[in-house]
Amino acid sequence: MMLSKTMKLAALGFLLAPLCGLGVACAPEGPAEKAGKSVDNAVQDAKDAVNPPGPVEKAGRAVDDAVENAKDAIDPPGPAEKAGREVDKAVNP
Repeated sequence: MMLSKTMKLAALGFLLAPLCGLGVACAPEGPAEKAGKSVDNAVQDAKDAVNPPGPVEKAGRAVDDAVENAKDAIDPPGPAEKAGREVDKAVNP
Protein backbone atom coordinates (compact mmCIF):
# COMPACT_ATOMS: atom_id res chain seq x y z
CA MET A 1 0.00 0.00 0.00
CA MET A 2 1.46 3.34 -1.04
CA LEU A 3 0.70 6.45 0.91
CA SER A 4 0.25 9.71 -0.89
CA LYS A 5 2.70 12.53 -0.30
CA THR A 6 -0.03 14.49 1.50
CA MET A 7 -0.75 11.62 3.87
CA LYS A 8 2.96 11.21 4.63
CA LEU A 9 3.32 14.92 5.38
CA ALA A 10 0.21 14.90 7.56
CA ALA A 11 1.52 11.93 9.53
CA LEU A 12 4.92 13.57 9.93
CA GLY A 13 3.31 16.81 11.09
CA PHE A 14 1.16 14.96 13.61
CA LEU A 15 4.21 13.19 15.03
CA LEU A 16 6.41 16.30 15.17
CA ALA A 17 3.81 18.81 16.40
CA PRO A 18 4.45 18.15 20.11
CA LEU A 19 8.16 18.79 19.58
CA CYS A 20 7.51 22.30 18.24
CA GLY A 21 6.67 23.62 21.68
CA LEU A 22 9.82 22.46 23.43
CA GLY A 23 11.54 25.82 22.95
CA VAL A 24 8.47 27.93 23.75
CA ALA A 25 8.58 29.63 27.13
CA CYS A 26 5.33 29.66 29.05
CA ALA A 27 4.24 32.03 31.76
CA PRO A 28 3.74 30.36 35.11
CA GLU A 29 0.17 29.61 36.11
CA GLY A 30 -1.44 32.19 38.32
CA PRO A 31 -3.41 31.35 41.46
CA ALA A 32 -6.78 31.68 39.70
CA GLU A 33 -5.76 29.28 36.94
CA LYS A 34 -4.44 26.77 39.49
CA ALA A 35 -7.68 27.02 41.48
CA GLY A 36 -9.75 26.57 38.32
CA LYS A 37 -7.82 23.47 37.32
CA SER A 38 -8.23 22.13 40.83
CA VAL A 39 -11.99 22.60 40.66
CA ASP A 40 -12.12 21.01 37.19
CA ASN A 41 -10.16 17.99 38.40
CA ALA A 42 -12.36 17.59 41.48
CA VAL A 43 -15.53 17.67 39.37
CA GLN A 44 -14.10 15.13 36.92
CA ASP A 45 -12.98 12.88 39.78
CA ALA A 46 -16.48 13.00 41.27
CA LYS A 47 -18.03 12.10 37.91
CA ASP A 48 -15.54 9.27 37.46
CA ALA A 49 -16.35 7.91 40.93
CA VAL A 50 -20.05 7.67 39.99
CA ASN A 51 -19.49 6.46 36.43
CA PRO A 52 -15.92 5.16 35.93
CA PRO A 53 -14.49 5.75 32.45
CA GLY A 54 -13.61 2.74 30.34
CA PRO A 55 -10.29 2.22 28.57
CA VAL A 56 -11.50 3.84 25.34
CA GLU A 57 -12.69 6.96 27.17
CA LYS A 58 -9.38 7.18 29.03
CA ALA A 59 -7.49 6.90 25.74
CA GLY A 60 -9.72 9.56 24.20
CA ARG A 61 -9.02 11.93 27.09
CA ALA A 62 -5.28 11.37 26.67
CA VAL A 63 -5.50 12.16 22.95
CA ASP A 64 -7.60 15.28 23.65
CA ASP A 65 -5.04 16.48 26.19
CA ALA A 66 -2.12 15.83 23.82
CA VAL A 67 -3.81 17.73 20.98
CA GLU A 68 -4.65 20.66 23.25
CA ASN A 69 -1.07 20.78 24.58
CA ALA A 70 0.32 20.72 21.04
CA LYS A 71 -1.99 23.58 20.01
CA ASP A 72 -1.00 25.60 23.07
CA ALA A 73 2.71 24.99 22.44
CA ILE A 74 2.40 26.33 18.90
CA ASP A 75 0.11 29.24 19.73
CA PRO A 76 -0.17 29.89 23.49
CA PRO A 77 -3.68 31.02 24.47
CA GLY A 78 -4.21 34.45 25.94
CA PRO A 79 -6.08 35.14 29.18
CA ALA A 80 -9.44 35.59 27.44
CA GLU A 81 -9.10 32.33 25.55
CA LYS A 82 -8.13 30.50 28.74
CA ALA A 83 -11.18 31.90 30.52
CA GLY A 84 -13.39 30.91 27.59
CA ARG A 85 -12.06 27.36 27.67
CA GLU A 86 -12.82 27.08 31.37
CA VAL A 87 -16.37 28.32 30.80
CA ASP A 88 -16.79 25.81 27.97
CA LYS A 89 -15.58 23.00 30.20
CA ALA A 90 -17.97 24.03 32.98
CA VAL A 91 -20.97 24.31 30.66
CA ASN A 92 -20.19 21.25 28.50
CA PRO A 93 -18.54 18.69 30.79
